[in-house]
Amino acid sequence: MVDLLNKKRESRLTIVLHLLVWSIMLLLPFLTAKDSPRQLNDYFRMWLPPVASAVIFYGNYLYFIPNLFFNKRTSLFLAGNLVLYVAVIFIMESIRVSAFPASPDGRGPNTIEMITRIAITFVMTTGVAVAIRITGAWFKSETQRKELERERVQTELANLKNQLNPHFFFNTLNTIYGLIPQQPDSAQQAVHRLSKLMRYHLYESNEQFVPLEQEIKFIHNYIDLMQFRLTPAVSVTCKFPEHTNGIQVAPLLFITLIENSFKHGINLHKPSSIDMVMDITNNKTIVFQIRNTSFPSKESAEPASGIGIENLKKKVVAFVSG
Repeated sequence: MVDLLNKKRESRLTIVLHLLVWSIMLLLPFLTAKDSPRQLNDYFRMWLPPVASAVIFYGNYLYFIPNLFFNKRTSLFLAGNLVLYVAVIFIMESIRVSAFPASPDGRGPNTIEMITRIAITFVMTTGVAVAIRITGAWFKSETQRKELERERVQTELANLKNQLNPHFFFNTLNTIYGLIPQQPDSAQQAVHRLSKLMRYHLYESNEQFVPLEQEIKFIHNYIDLMQFRLTPAVSVTCKFPEHTNGIQVAPLLFITLIENSFKHGINLHKPSSIDMVMDITNNKTIVFQIRNTSFPSKESAEPASGIGIENLKKKVVAFVSG
């Protein structure tokens, strides 16, 4: 509906511009004439060249250019213009001879010279029509390209969310699965925290942007959930800004990095650590750093490995493009 309204506005604007330009063209002979017209024939004589130029312009603008020039039928385009020039010049000369007789002293413009000037004017008019049509086609193509790019970004974001949600829940359910046989109470609390994460996924992650403050709360909930399966050998520290200054980000932008730090950075039986720090610079740039020990999992050698990082890269590009 919005696109239809925009097209109607553009069409109205084009009509107004054309009326304005040709109104000026019709008034220009009177504004530049040395003597004001005295008879009706004088008006017709002054209007004849602009009207003829308008015929050449719209013949090209409405038919020759879109149907011949843009379809690379150059020979037909040139031949059609030649026929149009001859026809208009013949009609103009017929009107001039019959309606505007020569002066009593026989003085008047040379016919060949006049036809040459008219032909040059027609060529220039055709060039203007081609330039306007090409410019309009470029703007239309550019608008369509941007619209397709916007739709591509939105589709890619939707696809990334569809890929990210199962990936995230798969890791989280594995954590709860490991808690059930040894710490059933902790598993119950973990399910409760998972419900909070699911609520965020269902009601917040579908938005294009979310407040950074909500994203930080989501990260805290995730870290608290992961703490259930850690041992004293693992140290996890995190520092997030207390004030986010109203900054908004794409939802679930940081979770892939955090998931990977738990997946590949710790060993429950060996000393290991994860250190997360998020800062906001003066120009509202978010700097998020994670330092962790390295204990690559066996899954890293599997073909599906690395999906999360690739999705993160695509999501950041889509977020910046949007």
